[in-house]
Amino acid sequence: MGKKIFELRLADFGEGLHEGEILQWHVKPGDVVKKEQPLLEVHTEKLNTEVTSPVSGKILSIERQEGEVVKVGELLAKIEITDNGESVEVAASTTLSTPVEQSSSTPIKDEEPEGLFQASFQITPVSLRSTASQPERDRRVLASPAVRRRAREAGIDLSQVSGTGPGGRITREDLEAYLSGRQPTTPARVPSPMVHRRSVSVPSGGEERIPLRGTRRTIAMNMRKSKDTAAHYTYFEEVDMSALEDLRQKAKPMAKERGVKMTYLPLIIKCLIPALRQYPLLNASVDDEKQEIVIKHYYNIGIAVDTPDGLIVPVVKNVDQKTVWELAAEIQDLATRAREGRLRLEDIQGGTFTITSIGNLGGVMATPIIRWPEVAILGVMKSKLRPVVIEKYGKPEIAIRPMMYLALTLDHRIIDGAVGARFMNVLIRYMENPGLFLLDEI
Repeated sequence: MGKKIFELRLADFGEGLHEGEILQWHVKPGDVVKKEQPLLEVHTEKLNTEVTSPVSGKILSIERQEGEVVKVGELLAKIEITDNGESVEVAASTTLSTPVEQSSSTPIKDEEPEGLFQASFQITPVSLRSTASQPERDRRVLASPAVRRRAREAGIDLSQVSGTGPGGRITREDLEAYLSGRQPTTPARVPSPMVHRRSVSVPSGGEERIPLRGTRRTIAMNMRKSKDTAAHYTYFEEVDMSALEDLRQKAKPMAKERGVKMTYLPLIIKCLIPALRQYPLLNASVDDEKQEIVIKHYYNIGIAVDTPDGLIVPVVKNVDQKTVWELAAEIQDLATRAREGRLRLEDIQGGTFTITSIGNLGGVMATPIIRWPEVAILGVMKSKLRPVVIEKYGKPEIAIRPMMYLALTLDHRIIDGAVGARFMNVLIRYMENPGLFLLDEI
Protein backbone atom coordinates (compact mmCIF):
# COMPACT_ATOMS: atom_id res chain seq x y z
CA MET A 1 0.00 0.00 0.00
CA GLY A 2 1.23 3.52 -0.52
CA LYS A 3 0.44 7.14 -1.00
CA LYS A 4 -1.16 8.45 -4.16
CA ILE A 5 1.16 11.18 -5.40
CA PHE A 6 0.09 13.79 -7.92
CA GLU A 7 2.87 15.30 -10.06
CA LEU A 8 2.10 18.81 -11.27
CA ARG A 9 3.90 19.48 -14.57
CA LEU A 10 3.95 22.36 -17.02
CA ALA A 11 1.70 21.39 -19.91
CA ASP A 12 1.99 22.12 -23.62
CA PHE A 13 0.41 25.54 -24.19
CA GLY A 14 0.24 25.05 -27.96
CA GLU A 15 0.72 27.95 -30.41
CA GLY A 16 4.50 27.43 -30.34
CA LEU A 17 4.86 28.16 -26.60
CA HIS A 18 7.32 25.82 -24.91
CA GLU A 19 8.13 27.37 -21.55
CA GLY A 20 6.87 29.57 -18.74
CA GLU A 21 8.48 31.58 -15.96
CA ILE A 22 7.48 31.00 -12.34
CA LEU A 23 6.57 34.36 -10.86
CA GLN A 24 5.25 33.44 -7.44
CA TRP A 25 4.28 30.39 -5.39
CA HIS A 26 1.21 30.74 -3.18
CA VAL A 27 1.99 27.55 -1.24
CA LYS A 28 4.95 25.88 0.45
CA PRO A 29 5.82 22.28 1.37
CA GLY A 30 3.52 21.01 4.08
CA ASP A 31 0.57 23.22 3.11
CA VAL A 32 -2.81 21.52 2.79
CA VAL A 33 -4.61 22.62 -0.39
CA LYS A 34 -8.08 22.15 -1.79
CA LYS A 35 -9.06 21.34 -5.34
CA GLU A 36 -9.08 24.47 -7.57
CA GLN A 37 -7.01 26.43 -5.05
CA PRO A 38 -4.40 28.62 -6.81
CA LEU A 39 -0.91 27.22 -6.37
CA LEU A 40 1.39 29.51 -8.33
CA GLU A 41 1.60 32.30 -10.90
CA VAL A 42 3.20 31.53 -14.25
CA HIS A 43 4.22 34.01 -16.93
CA THR A 44 4.19 33.15 -20.63
CA GLU A 45 3.95 35.29 -23.77
CA LYS A 46 3.43 38.50 -21.75
CA LEU A 47 0.54 37.01 -19.76
CA ASN A 48 0.49 36.21 -16.05
CA THR A 49 -1.83 33.45 -14.94
CA GLU A 50 -2.48 31.32 -11.89
CA VAL A 51 -2.24 27.54 -11.93
CA THR A 52 -4.84 25.94 -9.69
CA SER A 53 -4.67 22.54 -8.04
CA PRO A 54 -6.69 19.81 -9.75
CA VAL A 55 -6.70 17.77 -6.53
CA SER A 56 -7.05 18.18 -2.78
CA GLY A 57 -4.02 17.19 -0.79
CA LYS A 58 -0.80 18.19 0.91
CA ILE A 59 2.17 19.84 -0.82
CA LEU A 60 5.04 17.39 -0.53
CA SER A 61 7.62 19.35 -2.47
CA ILE A 62 8.19 22.44 -4.61
CA GLU A 63 10.48 21.39 -7.47
CA ARG A 64 11.11 24.71 -9.22
CA GLN A 65 11.65 28.11 -7.62
CA GLU A 66 10.40 31.63 -8.35
CA GLY A 67 12.27 33.24 -11.24
CA GLU A 68 13.05 29.92 -12.93
CA VAL A 69 12.04 29.31 -16.55
CA VAL A 70 10.34 25.92 -16.84
CA LYS A 71 9.95 23.96 -20.05
CA VAL A 72 6.82 22.01 -21.01
CA GLY A 73 6.67 18.67 -19.21
CA GLU A 74 8.99 19.64 -16.37
CA LEU A 75 7.92 18.91 -12.81
CA LEU A 76 6.61 21.81 -10.72
CA ALA A 77 5.44 20.19 -7.50
CA LYS A 78 4.33 16.96 -5.86
CA ILE A 79 1.04 16.71 -3.99
CA GLU A 80 -0.12 13.86 -1.76
CA ILE A 81 -3.75 13.34 -2.73
CA THR A 82 -6.19 13.33 0.18
CA ASP A 83 -9.93 13.17 0.63
CA ASN A 84 -11.55 15.03 3.55
CA GLY A 85 -8.18 15.28 5.23
CA GLU A 86 -7.37 11.54 5.03
CA SER A 87 -4.82 9.97 2.69
CA VAL A 88 -6.40 7.91 -0.08
CA GLU A 89 -5.18 4.32 -0.20
CA VAL A 90 -4.65 2.77 -3.63
CA ALA A 91 -3.28 -0.51 -4.87
CA ALA A 92 0.51 -0.46 -5.15
CA SER A 93 0.33 -1.83 -8.69
CA THR A 94 -1.90 0.98 -9.96
CA THR A 95 -0.36 3.54 -12.31
CA LEU A 96 -2.37 6.45 -13.65
CA SER A 97 -1.44 9.07 -16.23
CA THR A 98 -4.08 11.58 -17.23
CA PRO A 99 -4.43 15.24 -18.23
CA VAL A 100 -6.48 17.33 -15.82
CA GLU A 101 -8.66 20.26 -16.92
CA GLN A 102 -9.20 23.45 -14.94
CA SER A 103 -12.66 24.14 -13.57
CA SER A 104 -14.83 26.54 -15.56
CA SER A 105 -16.57 27.79 -12.42
CA THR A 106 -14.33 30.85 -12.12
CA PRO A 107 -16.08 34.08 -13.26
CA ILE A 108 -15.28 35.27 -16.78
CA LYS A 109 -13.42 38.37 -15.62
CA ASP A 110 -10.93 36.26 -13.69
CA GLU A 111 -10.37 33.70 -16.47
CA GLU A 112 -6.89 32.63 -17.36
CA PRO A 113 -5.72 30.52 -20.30
CA GLU A 114 -6.51 26.83 -19.85
CA GLY A 115 -4.07 24.00 -20.21
CA LEU A 116 -1.41 25.34 -17.83
CA PHE A 117 -0.67 22.02 -16.23
CA GLN A 118 -0.57 18.34 -16.92
CA ALA A 119 -0.57 15.63 -14.32
CA SER A 120 0.58 12.10 -13.71
CA PHE A 121 0.16 9.89 -10.67
CA GLN A 122 2.81 7.69 -9.14
CA ILE A 123 2.44 5.17 -6.30
CA THR A 124 5.12 5.53 -3.65
CA PRO A 125 5.61 2.60 -1.24
CA VAL A 126 5.72 4.64 1.98
CA SER A 127 3.67 4.38 5.14
CA LEU A 128 0.33 6.18 5.26
CA ARG A 129 -0.07 9.13 7.61
CA SER A 130 -3.25 11.00 8.49
CA THR A 131 -3.29 14.71 7.72
CA ALA A 132 -6.51 15.45 9.60
CA SER A 133 -4.77 16.36 12.84
CA GLN A 134 -2.31 18.80 11.31
CA PRO A 135 -2.74 22.35 12.60
CA GLU A 136 -4.35 24.74 10.17
CA ARG A 137 -1.77 26.65 8.15
CA ASP A 138 -1.52 30.41 8.27
CA ARG A 139 -3.82 31.99 5.74
CA ARG A 140 -2.03 32.99 2.53
CA VAL A 141 -3.35 35.63 0.17
CA LEU A 142 -4.77 34.07 -2.99
CA ALA A 143 -5.70 36.44 -5.82
CA SER A 144 -5.20 36.87 -9.55
CA PRO A 145 -2.54 39.28 -10.86
CA ALA A 146 -5.28 41.72 -11.91
CA VAL A 147 -6.77 41.77 -8.40
CA ARG A 148 -3.32 42.21 -6.85
CA ARG A 149 -2.62 45.14 -9.16
CA ARG A 150 -5.96 46.76 -8.32
CA ALA A 151 -5.18 46.35 -4.63
CA ARG A 152 -1.77 47.94 -5.00
CA GLU A 153 -3.26 50.91 -6.84
CA ALA A 154 -5.82 51.39 -4.05
CA GLY A 155 -3.28 50.87 -1.25
CA ILE A 156 -5.07 47.79 0.08
CA ASP A 157 -3.50 44.98 2.09
CA LEU A 158 -5.18 41.91 0.58
CA SER A 159 -4.77 39.96 3.82
CA GLN A 160 -7.59 42.14 5.19
CA VAL A 161 -10.01 41.12 2.42
CA SER A 162 -12.18 38.01 2.71
CA GLY A 163 -12.15 35.83 -0.40
CA THR A 164 -15.21 33.97 -1.68
CA GLY A 165 -13.49 32.14 -4.54
CA PRO A 166 -12.17 28.56 -4.56
CA GLY A 167 -9.77 27.97 -1.67
CA GLY A 168 -10.52 31.44 -0.28
CA ARG A 169 -9.33 33.16 -3.42
CA ILE A 170 -10.03 36.91 -3.50
CA THR A 171 -12.04 37.83 -6.59
CA ARG A 172 -12.45 41.28 -8.11
CA GLU A 173 -15.98 41.39 -6.65
CA ASP A 174 -14.55 40.71 -3.17
CA LEU A 175 -12.05 43.55 -3.54
CA GLU A 176 -14.57 46.03 -4.93
CA ALA A 177 -17.01 45.17 -2.14
CA TYR A 178 -14.25 45.85 0.40
CA LEU A 179 -13.31 49.13 -1.29
CA SER A 180 -16.89 50.37 -1.21
CA GLY A 181 -16.88 50.43 2.59
CA ARG A 182 -13.24 50.19 3.57
CA GLN A 183 -11.42 51.95 6.39
CA PRO A 184 -7.88 53.36 5.97
CA THR A 185 -5.38 50.52 5.70
CA THR A 186 -1.68 50.02 5.44
CA PRO A 187 -0.17 49.85 1.94
CA ALA A 188 -0.36 46.50 0.20
CA ARG A 189 2.70 44.31 0.53
CA VAL A 190 2.13 42.14 -2.54
CA PRO A 191 5.00 42.37 -5.05
CA SER A 192 4.35 43.24 -8.67
CA PRO A 193 4.01 40.18 -10.97
CA MET A 194 6.11 42.00 -13.57
CA VAL A 195 9.19 43.02 -11.60
CA HIS A 196 9.83 41.70 -8.09
CA ARG A 197 11.39 44.65 -6.28
CA ARG A 198 13.04 44.29 -2.90
CA SER A 199 12.25 46.78 -0.16
CA VAL A 200 15.71 48.21 0.33
CA SER A 201 17.07 51.57 1.36
CA VAL A 202 19.24 52.90 -1.46
CA PRO A 203 21.74 55.56 -0.38
CA SER A 204 22.30 58.59 -2.54
CA GLY A 205 24.63 57.68 -5.37
CA GLY A 206 24.08 53.96 -4.80
CA GLU A 207 22.63 51.30 -7.08
CA GLU A 208 19.49 49.21 -7.06
CA ARG A 209 19.19 45.89 -8.90
CA ILE A 210 15.80 44.69 -10.10
CA PRO A 211 15.44 41.14 -11.48
CA LEU A 212 14.42 41.10 -15.14
CA ARG A 213 11.30 38.96 -14.92
CA GLY A 214 7.80 38.51 -16.23
CA THR A 215 6.51 40.83 -18.92
CA ARG A 216 9.65 42.96 -19.01
CA ARG A 217 11.78 39.86 -19.59
CA THR A 218 9.48 38.74 -22.42
CA ILE A 219 9.60 42.20 -24.00
CA ALA A 220 13.40 42.19 -23.82
CA MET A 221 13.64 38.77 -25.45
CA ASN A 222 11.11 39.55 -28.19
CA MET A 223 12.68 42.89 -29.07
CA ARG A 224 16.16 41.37 -29.23
CA LYS A 225 14.83 38.51 -31.39
CA SER A 226 13.20 40.99 -33.77
CA LYS A 227 16.29 43.19 -34.09
CA ASP A 228 18.58 40.19 -34.56
CA THR A 229 16.33 38.62 -37.22
CA ALA A 230 14.55 41.29 -39.28
CA ALA A 231 16.37 43.90 -41.36
CA HIS A 232 14.64 46.99 -39.99
CA TYR A 233 14.16 50.21 -41.89
CA THR A 234 11.60 52.95 -41.23
CA TYR A 235 9.73 55.04 -43.79
CA PHE A 236 8.27 58.37 -42.60
CA GLU A 237 5.34 60.29 -44.05
CA GLU A 238 2.78 62.85 -42.92
CA VAL A 239 -0.95 62.88 -43.37
CA ASP A 240 -3.56 65.63 -43.21
CA MET A 241 -6.05 64.44 -40.56
CA SER A 242 -8.74 67.03 -41.38
CA ALA A 243 -11.16 64.57 -42.98
CA LEU A 244 -10.74 61.84 -40.35
CA GLU A 245 -11.01 64.38 -37.54
CA ASP A 246 -14.23 65.75 -39.03
CA LEU A 247 -15.59 62.21 -39.34
CA ARG A 248 -14.55 61.37 -35.77
CA GLN A 249 -16.26 64.44 -34.34
CA LYS A 250 -19.49 63.63 -36.20
CA ALA A 251 -19.29 60.02 -34.98
CA LYS A 252 -18.79 60.90 -31.30
CA PRO A 253 -22.51 61.33 -30.43
CA MET A 254 -23.32 58.02 -32.14
CA ALA A 255 -20.42 56.33 -30.36
CA LYS A 256 -21.66 57.62 -27.01
CA GLU A 257 -25.08 56.09 -27.68
CA ARG A 258 -23.34 52.77 -28.30
CA GLY A 259 -21.24 53.07 -25.16
CA VAL A 260 -17.89 53.22 -26.97
CA LYS A 261 -15.16 55.80 -27.35
CA MET A 262 -14.39 56.90 -30.90
CA THR A 263 -10.64 57.32 -31.31
CA TYR A 264 -8.57 57.47 -34.47
CA LEU A 265 -7.57 53.79 -34.22
CA PRO A 266 -10.71 52.11 -35.62
CA LEU A 267 -10.77 54.63 -38.47
CA ILE A 268 -7.10 54.08 -39.28
CA ILE A 269 -7.60 50.32 -39.18
CA LYS A 270 -10.38 50.65 -41.77
CA CYS A 271 -8.01 52.66 -43.96
CA LEU A 272 -5.35 49.97 -43.61
CA ILE A 273 -7.48 47.25 -45.18
CA PRO A 274 -7.41 48.46 -48.83
CA ALA A 275 -3.68 49.21 -48.52
CA LEU A 276 -2.95 45.72 -47.17
CA ARG A 277 -5.07 44.15 -49.90
CA GLN A 278 -3.12 45.98 -52.60
CA TYR A 279 0.24 45.19 -51.00
CA PRO A 280 -0.19 41.79 -49.29
CA LEU A 281 3.53 41.45 -48.58
CA LEU A 282 3.00 43.75 -45.60
CA ASN A 283 0.34 41.41 -44.21
CA ALA A 284 2.73 38.51 -43.93
CA SER A 285 5.22 36.73 -41.71
CA VAL A 286 8.51 34.96 -42.29
CA ASP A 287 9.09 31.28 -41.56
CA ASP A 288 12.85 31.54 -41.02
CA GLU A 289 13.25 27.81 -40.47
CA LYS A 290 11.65 26.88 -43.80
CA GLN A 291 12.82 30.06 -45.54
CA GLU A 292 9.30 30.92 -46.66
CA ILE A 293 7.20 34.10 -46.79
CA VAL A 294 3.72 33.38 -45.41
CA ILE A 295 1.17 35.81 -46.86
CA LYS A 296 -2.00 36.05 -44.78
CA HIS A 297 -5.35 36.48 -46.54
CA TYR A 298 -7.00 37.54 -43.30
CA TYR A 299 -6.45 40.74 -41.36
CA ASN A 300 -5.69 40.56 -37.65
CA ILE A 301 -4.36 43.88 -36.39
CA GLY A 302 -2.30 44.07 -33.21
CA ILE A 303 -2.80 47.17 -31.05
CA ALA A 304 0.09 48.09 -28.76
CA VAL A 305 -1.22 48.95 -25.26
CA ASP A 306 0.80 50.61 -22.51
CA THR A 307 0.06 48.76 -19.26
CA PRO A 308 1.47 48.84 -15.72
CA ASP A 309 3.34 45.63 -16.54
CA GLY A 310 4.80 46.86 -19.84
CA LEU A 311 3.80 46.90 -23.49
CA ILE A 312 1.13 44.33 -24.42
CA VAL A 313 -0.17 43.80 -27.97
CA PRO A 314 -3.71 42.34 -28.04
CA VAL A 315 -5.00 41.44 -31.49
CA VAL A 316 -8.27 42.51 -33.14
CA LYS A 317 -9.24 39.59 -35.37
CA ASN A 318 -10.79 39.77 -38.86
CA VAL A 319 -10.97 43.56 -38.95
CA ASP A 320 -12.17 43.57 -42.58
CA GLN A 321 -15.38 41.86 -41.45
CA LYS A 322 -16.25 44.36 -38.71
CA THR A 323 -17.83 47.79 -38.63
CA VAL A 324 -16.11 50.85 -37.20
CA TRP A 325 -18.36 50.56 -34.14
CA GLU A 326 -17.43 46.91 -33.61
CA LEU A 327 -13.75 47.77 -33.95
CA ALA A 328 -14.05 50.65 -31.47
CA ALA A 329 -15.81 48.42 -28.93
CA GLU A 330 -13.31 45.58 -29.31
CA ILE A 331 -10.28 47.88 -29.08
CA GLN A 332 -11.74 49.43 -25.93
CA ASP A 333 -12.41 46.01 -24.40
CA LEU A 334 -8.97 44.60 -25.24
CA ALA A 335 -7.16 47.69 -23.96
CA THR A 336 -9.11 47.62 -20.68
CA ARG A 337 -8.46 43.91 -20.12
CA ALA A 338 -4.79 44.36 -21.01
CA ARG A 339 -4.36 47.05 -18.34
CA GLU A 340 -6.22 44.94 -15.79
CA GLY A 341 -4.24 41.79 -16.59
CA ARG A 342 -7.31 39.88 -17.82
CA LEU A 343 -6.24 38.99 -21.37
CA ARG A 344 -6.40 35.39 -22.52
CA LEU A 345 -3.62 33.76 -24.50
CA GLU A 346 -5.69 33.83 -27.69
CA ASP A 347 -6.13 37.61 -27.29
CA ILE A 348 -2.45 38.24 -28.04
CA GLN A 349 -1.87 35.64 -30.75
CA GLY A 350 -2.50 35.47 -34.48
CA GLY A 351 -1.57 39.03 -35.48
CA THR A 352 -0.69 39.84 -39.10
CA PHE A 353 0.15 43.57 -38.81
CA THR A 354 0.62 45.89 -35.82
CA ILE A 355 -0.19 49.51 -34.99
CA THR A 356 1.51 51.36 -32.16
CA SER A 357 -0.02 54.72 -31.24
CA ILE A 358 2.30 57.13 -29.46
CA GLY A 359 0.18 60.21 -30.11
CA ASN A 360 -1.33 60.51 -26.65
CA LEU A 361 2.16 60.93 -25.17
CA GLY A 362 3.40 63.42 -27.74
CA GLY A 363 6.64 63.14 -29.67
CA VAL A 364 7.48 63.94 -33.28
CA MET A 365 9.04 60.78 -34.67
CA ALA A 366 9.77 57.22 -33.58
CA THR A 367 11.13 54.03 -35.12
CA PRO A 368 8.86 51.15 -34.02
CA ILE A 369 10.33 47.64 -33.71
CA ILE A 370 8.60 44.93 -35.75
CA ARG A 371 6.63 42.34 -33.83
CA TRP A 372 8.50 39.32 -35.14
CA PRO A 373 7.67 37.17 -37.15
CA GLU A 374 5.47 39.87 -38.71
CA VAL A 375 7.18 42.06 -41.31
CA ALA A 376 5.64 45.50 -40.71
CA ILE A 377 4.46 47.83 -37.96
CA LEU A 378 2.87 51.28 -38.25
CA GLY A 379 3.70 54.00 -35.73
CA VAL A 380 1.01 56.68 -35.33
CA MET A 381 2.25 59.96 -33.87
CA LYS A 382 0.36 62.90 -32.36
CA SER A 383 -1.96 64.97 -34.54
CA LYS A 384 -0.91 68.63 -34.25
CA LEU A 385 -2.12 71.83 -35.85
CA ARG A 386 0.59 73.11 -38.18
CA PRO A 387 0.81 75.62 -41.03
CA VAL A 388 1.04 73.77 -44.36
CA VAL A 389 0.98 74.74 -48.01
CA ILE A 390 -2.07 73.46 -49.86
CA GLU A 391 -3.46 73.99 -53.33
CA LYS A 392 -6.85 75.65 -53.62
CA TYR A 393 -8.33 76.20 -57.05
CA GLY A 394 -4.90 75.52 -58.53
CA LYS A 395 -3.16 78.14 -56.39
CA PRO A 396 -0.89 77.48 -53.39
CA GLU A 397 -1.84 78.98 -50.05
CA ILE A 398 -0.98 78.50 -46.39
CA ALA A 399 -3.55 76.82 -44.16
CA ILE A 400 -3.68 75.50 -40.59
CA ARG A 401 -4.32 71.74 -40.63
CA PRO A 402 -4.14 68.88 -38.12
CA MET A 403 -1.09 67.01 -39.38
CA MET A 404 0.17 63.62 -38.21
CA TYR A 405 3.46 61.87 -38.83
CA LEU A 406 3.38 58.16 -39.65
CA ALA A 407 6.35 55.82 -39.17
CA LEU A 408 6.22 52.53 -41.09
CA THR A 409 8.93 50.07 -40.06
CA LEU A 410 9.47 47.20 -42.50
CA ASP A 411 11.59 44.08 -42.80
CA HIS A 412 13.87 44.91 -45.72
CA ARG A 413 14.50 41.20 -46.32
CA ILE A 414 10.93 40.98 -47.59
CA ILE A 415 9.73 44.49 -48.46
CA ASP A 416 11.64 46.94 -50.65
CA GLY A 417 11.49 50.67 -50.04
CA ALA A 418 9.41 51.33 -53.15
CA VAL A 419 6.75 48.85 -52.00
CA GLY A 420 6.61 50.49 -48.57
CA ALA A 421 6.22 53.93 -50.14
CA ARG A 422 3.41 52.79 -52.43
CA PHE A 423 1.65 51.13 -49.51
CA MET A 424 1.89 54.35 -47.51
CA ASN A 425 0.48 56.37 -50.42
CA VAL A 426 -2.62 54.17 -50.53
CA LEU A 427 -3.06 54.37 -46.76
CA ILE A 428 -2.76 58.17 -46.78
CA ARG A 429 -5.15 58.50 -49.71
CA TYR A 430 -7.87 56.73 -47.70
CA MET A 431 -7.03 58.59 -44.48
CA GLU A 432 -7.35 61.93 -46.25
CA ASN A 433 -10.41 60.82 -48.24
CA PRO A 434 -12.45 58.34 -46.14
CA GLY A 435 -15.37 58.83 -48.54
CA LEU A 436 -13.49 56.55 -50.95
CA PHE A 437 -14.90 53.61 -48.98
CA LEU A 438 -18.29 54.37 -50.53
CA LEU A 439 -16.80 54.01 -54.00
CA ASP A 440 -15.26 50.67 -53.00
CA GLU A 441 -18.70 49.36 -52.03
CA ILE A 442 -20.48 50.50 -55.21
